Amino acid sequence: MWQELIKVMQKLNEEYDALRSIGEEKHRLLVSVNLAALEELLKEESRHAAAVAEAERRRKEILAKLAGLEKGLRPDMKMAELFSAVANPGARKTLEELHGRLSETVETVTKQNEINSILVHGALQAVTTKLNQVGGASVAPAYGKGGEDVVRHRKNFDFHA
Repeated sequence: MWQELIKVMQKLNEEYDALRSIGEEKHRLLVSVNLAALEELLKEESRHAAAVAEAERRRKEILAKLAGLEKGLRPDMKMAELFSAVANPGARKTLEELHGRLSETVETVTKQNEINSILVHGALQAVTTKLNQVGGASVAPAYGKGGEDVVRHRKNFDFHA
């Protein structure tokens, strides 16, 4: 059973490594505004995210089985708590290394996603600003009825010409 857990942890590491690489590539594509390549990359990211969800489901399933087989184990235990229950020192060491590497990779992926999120929001704000300029929208310097912004649109095109 511990070997199954090791295999699942290896799979999680592989998938998160792939997501880390995708996050770095996504950053490059966002900066260069290559939307076609970004769309393809997002499909690949989706596949890896689904694989992570499946591996995580499998990991929880294995932990539930282990909790039923060994005293002192609970299905909701954190991985760091679980290491003391592994009788085989080689398996324990492997699990500790996999868990440590996974923790570092997940942290890197999370930080990269936050950076990419900032880039996406900035790009959306730039697009909204440009669309408002093209559309002639302007916001009054004071609030209107009910505390809402007063937005005016001017006609940039004469449709009766």
